[in-house]
Amino acid sequence: MSSSWRWGWLFALLAGCQCQPAEPATPEEVVRLWQSYIDRNRFDSARLYSTEVARSYVDFLDALVQDDSAEITQTYLRDLQCLVAGDSAICHYLIEDELGEYIPDTLILKRIGKRWLVHRVEGFTSPVLDTLLPGEENLVFPPADTVPTGPPGRPRD
Repeated sequence: MSSSWRWGWLFALLAGCQCQPAEPATPEEVVRLWQSYIDRNRFDSARLYSTEVARSYVDFLDALVQDDSAEITQTYLRDLQCLVAGDSAICHYLIEDELGEYIPDTLILKRIGKRWLVHRVEGFTSPVLDTLLPGEENLVFPPADTVPTGPPGRPRD
């Protein structure tokens, strides 16, 4: 009787265990996971790893394939490199297209809490000038005195 009780207890423990995959810890892991969800048209899962800004891109893709029987693709990310600065990361990589040619692509990620999320998809979003804080306009339009003119190595007048 005690043997069956132990097996029952062990079974209950295993059945109650919520064995979920580990949360991706690095920007590179998030990029690969997010892209795999996009490839398989699992847009709800991709949204879980997207900020509000990137969700607009996911929504666009979701609407694009809604009435279409789009085939599932497998994107191979080559030379994935992420540069991390504080709570931001910019990830550059190459995507191999159907012809075997490599297309450069970029994703920008933000760390919110302890999670890395895709924030901006290069080429789909751009900063809205009306939402820039004072001083941030220099990010989009550098001051004239910081933009080099003339050949390199020659002082400006």
